[in-house]
Amino acid sequence: MNIAFCNGVSGLITYQQDLDVLAHNMANVNTNGYKETRMAFEDLLYTEMDTNGELKHLTGHGVRARSVDLLMDQGSPRQTNRTLDFAIMGEGFFAVERNGRIEYTRNGTMSIGMEEKDGYLVASDGGYILDSKGKRIKLERDKTTDQFITDNLVDKLGVYLFKNPYGLEQTNISSFVETPISGEPYVIEEPAANNRRGQNNEAEKKPYTILQMAVESSNVHLADQMVGMIVTQRAYQMNAKMVQTADQLEEIVNNLR
Repeated sequence: MNIAFCNGVSGLITYQQDLDVLAHNMANVNTNGYKETRMAFEDLLYTEMDTNGELKHLTGHGVRARSVDLLMDQGSPRQTNRTLDFAIMGEGFFAVERNGRIEYTRNGTMSIGMEEKDGYLVASDGGYILDSKGKRIKLERDKTTDQFITDNLVDKLGVYLFKNPYGLEQTNISSFVETPISGEPYVIEEPAANNRRGQNNEAEKKPYTILQMAVESSNVHLADQMVGMIVTQRAYQMNAKMVQTADQLEEIVNNLR
């Protein structure tokens, strides 16, 4: 088969995938805690050309998508004045229990979920938010007003860290699940009471802070995505033209008498 045709088809497939990634980023530019993804490319197989020269000339066979990488840059905090909104500044993720599976998210938009008369801290979709022990966070009631107490939740939230957060697998709801590449999640425990006087131990310092009444915005920069979209569209058009030209050349050859 014509090599130019193969190159063009591989480019069409790959750049269509890149357009999908860019469009997904742009669609989530206002999604709290969303992390941008970026396509990584690599060459396909090279083969030696049949030439009479002393040097070995190689010809390529197109391009493919090697991986879709996560960009874990910090999103800007946005104040909401809502007591059930939280933003992690630094490393780490909130843990959410959904249908028996533990997922991890930077989206700190939370609410109160009811089970009979008990209230639990839940994510915006109803998943249970977990503490540092992996337990659901049950809310306390004010004895005088019988209202749930929500101004002391920062210390109850569990923040989970990964040795390689770039190895997490992203779900379709802006959450992540652990993989063998990311490693297992862990938490930094509070130092013992008799060790709190001299908190000079670097191992005890937390690489994050939690802000209440604020959420972390998406780290997607719309202008960058628009530029990437234009570049990818031009590359897609060039590969489409390559396929069209290769098809025309094949038609000319087939019509030769």
